[in-house]
Formats: sequence, structure tokens, C-alpha cells
Amino acid sequence: MLREPSPPSRSQRRERLRRLDRIAADLNVLLVVFAIGVATLDLTCLIAHHVIDRLPQMTRIVYLDQPAASTRLP
Repeated sequence: MLREPSPPSRSQRRERLRRLDRIAADLNVLLVVFAIGVATLDLTCLIAHHVIDRLPQMTRIVYLDQPAASTRLP
């Protein structure tokens, strides 16, 4: 028959908590870097929208009369 696993000792619990704490610390660093990247992207888009709004409108070229068709030489 299979033996039931023994409950973890106090030192094993501390070691697991220490490992979990290290993983959480590494994850926090990763999340901070990710948040800075997203904030930079957001700021870039915000600035781009303000710059685009301040640019002059493009003018359209409208021909009142049709331009002369090119004549073909025989």
C-alpha cells in the first residue's frame, strides 16, 4: 500500500516560504518593468495624439477643369 505523505516539518515550511518570497520579489521586479513600459507607451500615444491634432489639415488638390488629355503622336 502507499504511504500517506508526512506533514511538512517547520523547517520545510520556512524553506517553502523563503522560496515563495524570492519568487514574489523577482515577479515584482518584472511587473515594475512591465508597468514602466506600458506607461511609456501610453505617454507616447498621448503625445502623438496631441501632435496630430495640432498639425495643419492636408489640402486637397481639386481640378476645376479636367487637365488636358495627352495627345498621342502617330
